[in-house]
Amino acid sequence: MTKVLIIEDETPAGEYLKNLIMQLDPQAEVLGVLESVVMSVAWLTSHPAPDLIFLDVQLGDGTCFEIFNKISVRSPVIFTTAHDEYAIDAFRLNSLDYLLKPIKATDLHQSLDKYYESSGESLKNTIKGLEDIIRGQQSTPKNNRRNFLVPYRDKLIPIRDNEFAWFAIQNGIVEGALNDGRSYTIDKSLEELENMLDTERFFRANRQFIVARSSITEIEFYFNGRLLIRVSPTSPKLILISKERVPTFKKWFEES
Repeated sequence: MTKVLIIEDETPAGEYLKNLIMQLDPQAEVLGVLESVVMSVAWLTSHPAPDLIFLDVQLGDGTCFEIFNKISVRSPVIFTTAHDEYAIDAFRLNSLDYLLKPIKATDLHQSLDKYYESSGESLKNTIKGLEDIIRGQQSTPKNNRRNFLVPYRDKLIPIRDNEFAWFAIQNGIVEGALNDGRSYTIDKSLEELENMLDTERFFRANRQFIVARSSITEIEFYFNGRLLIRVSPTSPKLILISKERVPTFKKWFEES
């Protein structure tokens, strides 16, 4: 029986991956679905090493590399990522395997087969390769999307990126709100938008929201060390920054 740990900050994505693993390999045991660097470090230091880890590169409170900086991880890793296509070839060369989101059953099946057939890759080489990729991405100017064509009825509406105040997902549908109060359904996931948008203008607040700096009108202290972000136009739900993400948010707001 293979003991599997999933580290994924998007709850629906984590549950989907868990269910898919159980469908493809009923003998596998999913030990848990963890959502952050902090939770992962705590779990891995208090439990026996799992046989296999599915690990999202970008977590809510930092990148997966922070886990490896804090503790020694002995399990083989299959990375899940929404990174741009140019990085995927490098992932393929340097990790046991990768899964590109949204994860397909056929791709997961191949990854599991690779794990079962493998005698184990060097985790040290895996992490080094991924660190090189991330450093390369950080040093390469990002090709930000400036113009969007948004489908609306029988038209395509041209919208500039700086016209968006925030993006939100609700019931699986992504909505983009404009500064003038209009809103449109966006045919992209929040993960895709996060990779397209200018990170100096936009911030991934949590699993449900991406906000533009220009839309933020107030920032309030909230329970348990969190921040409450108020935007214009008003969002349908509270926009909360987790305690772990507060330092990253403050740095982004003040320095970008």
